[in-house]
Amino acid sequence: MSPENKPRLCLTLLNHWSYTGIGWNLGLESCAQSITDSLDMADYSPSVKTGINLDALTYELVAEHYPHLNRRLQRYLAAGQVEIIGGTFGQPIGSMVSGESNLRQLIVGQQTITRVLGRPVAVFLEEEEMSHPQIPQLLALTGYRYASMAQCDTWGRHGAPTMEEPVIWWEGADGTRMLAVPASPLVFHPPMVTHDIDWLWSDEGRAAVGRMSGARIPLALKWTEFGWEKLTGKSINKFDPELFRALSEKFDVEYLTLEQYLDRQAAPGAPAINVKRPAVDDFTKLLPWGIGGDQLRRFGREVEGVLHAAERFEAVAHVLDPAFDNAAALHEAWRQLLAAQSHDVCLCEYTRHQGATPPADPVLDTHFQTWGSYGYRFMDEAVAAGRKVLGGALRAIAQSVGTAPAHGPGSQAAVVFNACGFARDALVTTGTLQLEELKTGELHVCDSTGQRVPAQLLNTERSPGGQLVCADVAFTARALPALGYDTYFLVPAAPGAPSPATDLRIDRDALVIENARVRVCLDPVSGAIRSLVDRGSGKDLLTGGTRPFPTLTGEANGSSPLARPPNTPVAPYNTAQTQAHFTWLETGPLRARVRATHPDTRGLRFEITVTLTADSPEVDVAVRVFPDLPPKTGEAKVNGWQFPLEIHEGYWLEWVPGFKVATVLRDYPFGAEPSGKQAVTALSWLDLMAADGSGLLVVHSGTQYFKRRDDGGFANLVVREWESHFTGEFGWPRTCAYRYVLRPHGPGFTNTDRNQAVAAFDQKPRVIVLAPQPGTLPRRQSFLTVTGTTLSAFRRPVGQDGCELRLVEGEGQTGTARVTTTLPLKSYQPTDAMGRTRGASSPLASSGDITLRPWEIRQFQLQK
Repeated sequence: MSPENKPRLCLTLLNHWSYTGIGWNLGLESCAQSITDSLDMADYSPSVKTGINLDALTYELVAEHYPHLNRRLQRYLAAGQVEIIGGTFGQPIGSMVSGESNLRQLIVGQQTITRVLGRPVAVFLEEEEMSHPQIPQLLALTGYRYASMAQCDTWGRHGAPTMEEPVIWWEGADGTRMLAVPASPLVFHPPMVTHDIDWLWSDEGRAAVGRMSGARIPLALKWTEFGWEKLTGKSINKFDPELFRALSEKFDVEYLTLEQYLDRQAAPGAPAINVKRPAVDDFTKLLPWGIGGDQLRRFGREVEGVLHAAERFEAVAHVLDPAFDNAAALHEAWRQLLAAQSHDVCLCEYTRHQGATPPADPVLDTHFQTWGSYGYRFMDEAVAAGRKVLGGALRAIAQSVGTAPAHGPGSQAAVVFNACGFARDALVTTGTLQLEELKTGELHVCDSTGQRVPAQLLNTERSPGGQLVCADVAFTARALPALGYDTYFLVPAAPGAPSPATDLRIDRDALVIENARVRVCLDPVSGAIRSLVDRGSGKDLLTGGTRPFPTLTGEANGSSPLARPPNTPVAPYNTAQTQAHFTWLETGPLRARVRATHPDTRGLRFEITVTLTADSPEVDVAVRVFPDLPPKTGEAKVNGWQFPLEIHEGYWLEWVPGFKVATVLRDYPFGAEPSGKQAVTALSWLDLMAADGSGLLVVHSGTQYFKRRDDGGFANLVVREWESHFTGEFGWPRTCAYRYVLRPHGPGFTNTDRNQAVAAFDQKPRVIVLAPQPGTLPRRQSFLTVTGTTLSAFRRPVGQDGCELRLVEGEGQTGTARVTTTLPLKSYQPTDAMGRTRGASSPLASSGDITLRPWEIRQFQLQK
């Protein structure tokens, strides 16, 4: 074919690998091989330019252990022969982690890569899923110039809509636009996910190129995974460089990096570019929900909650006393958590090497464990560091609070801390206190003014004479100051004095617990919630006749080696039909807890614990599942590899609302949208709403995949097994713990209300108990209060005395925020997420002028 008749085409090669994941099993050596192969392709004829997509931690480790390779990589980057794409620290599945984790993956990734390679990442494109409506704004905040939705369907599906356009303006939820290459028919990921680039010279391929060759030369993108073997090896990756020579013969092809291609599209005089604003429902994702029983997601939420509390109070403690300085420890703890969010960690039990051989004498010995175990190890280290810093900060602050004089002889002061950015009522538990020295049989709790408050002793031990040896003291805290504290007193008292009255009522025979806000009726068979009445409206939010909340359903895999007898069908589970044993754990006056335990039934045990606190509109439901048999797994395969899009198998927790659900609202990282799909993904909450806006908010601990049933019910996936789908072996957790909060609400319930329910779910009050003492701080104060919007982060960067404040508009409408503080911070200055200034410094007293666009994220530097 003569050159003038050849179709014109641009092509970039994209290489995905990671240390956080496959590199733990195949060694840092495989990461060095992956980079080497990418550079070698630039020396190949034709010279093919590769976008290298590794986690940021890899570049840091390669620079340390392979400095010669790092220098070569820097030379090729400077010459434009390769580029770094993606740039997250740990290559997470973005839609499955919080908005703050999304942003910090980008921040820490950019910081690390810039430090190691001398330049930031310009183009955001991760092979693994990280695409949702807030991505353009997050990229703009972290210094990216361009983006792409051309991710890969590997273990699941990224789900970005396919567009037959070479380039688009990707508009985010807040209106931020990022020039981007969309997912298109010209995205390839051989050998198993798609055909290879030889499809381009088929009739179908040429037609696709033709359809995309209007005003622009289209771009083809080929993904590969260098690192399995040397570049010329074909046993696993089946990468064939010769295809590029064939492509160059059949097409007028130019090999470019993504940045080079997008630079041309952004040049003056380039044709107009269409704007696309995909909503969450426009993505058709299939992610590893339910794998490992979602225990990694649940634990990750706990770890992140500890780190947020730690960095907020570390910043406070440092501003009050610069000698307190633990920002570096928290920075490292965040790096551990970000590494644990690796997409490979989400595969939990999976540890296969695809036939590749791990190094015999690895540079870094990580012991070749399952990927999930690495995640737990990193999170254990992160949470231990976070708790140490948090405990130190709280003690430093509490020791400066003036708690003397005490309310009565022998009194102890309990300084109660609230890490949330809003004031709230809360149930406080002190943890187990040693009380023998008080020589008392009773404790009363008083607030800072001396007024007695409702209290309840938990887990008590007494001497033969009836005196308290130890106890966990629970009491009510009213209007705990935002990001602040209040002081209460534990006062020894004579037995017999009546406790302050509460509105909690218990009828054990009828299995009813209620307060002035809600009435909870348990099913006498299953122990799940049969009825949940909002006493303000009189509406029953649940119809518990067939599936009270929660009912476990699903079918075990009888082909599992543990099935007895083997290869025998197991009748489906339905805990609404199995008799539970009831145990009343607490019976007031402040809190009631009742546990329903289902004995072993066909290889599965099940446990529900329902908790209601006086004067609370929320019902807390803790669930534990003990599956000795795995659930069935999907048998159909797409491309001989992937699951079908819709999840049917697994173990589910089900319920039926007691009203017609008109709208299902759910959250995603830094946003919220209604969903019209049968399968609904919800990052941390799901709100089932009637036509008048009233409804039932369901806050969960990490189980993000929900389905509507044909009869109006809902099901939440909690356990899924897919190891046997890929390897013929079985991997699933034998103990799974979950937690939900059910919150009935009326019309006018806002996203702020929903997000505050989640924040309270993740941040229980923390208590420091100490002897009364004089101090320079008042008994009660808020260090930082944010009104009109949501506080996302308050922290102190390493080596700085000022603090970083991040706000998020969560209602989808223009808002005005006000920030007030009692800390000696006098000015605020707008910055991006990397700390670069975006405006002039202003007195903090004028912060009522802070305006936010719908869904906007704004960051400020606060200085003394």
